[in-house]
Amino acid sequence: MNDELQERQNRSKRQIFRLGDTVRILYGPFGSFTSKIEGINQAKSLLKIKVAIFGRDKPLKLNFRAVKKVSDP
Repeated sequence: MNDELQERQNRSKRQIFRLGDTVRILYGPFGSFTSKIEGINQAKSLLKIKVAIFGRDKPLKLNFRAVKKVSDP
């Protein structure tokens, strides 16, 4: 039960994203994929990233909550 509470608190903290940061997608069809941030829309809380799948780059726009920062550039 404590793990679940701690996870909720971690998600509620605002993450600070920068261009070039590596992020991991948390859920959806591309869940667990990692990618670098190519664009940030602060007003709409969206990140623009590209995911390599089947040898092609697929551009995605994801909400800040849909990703977790893995590393800085």
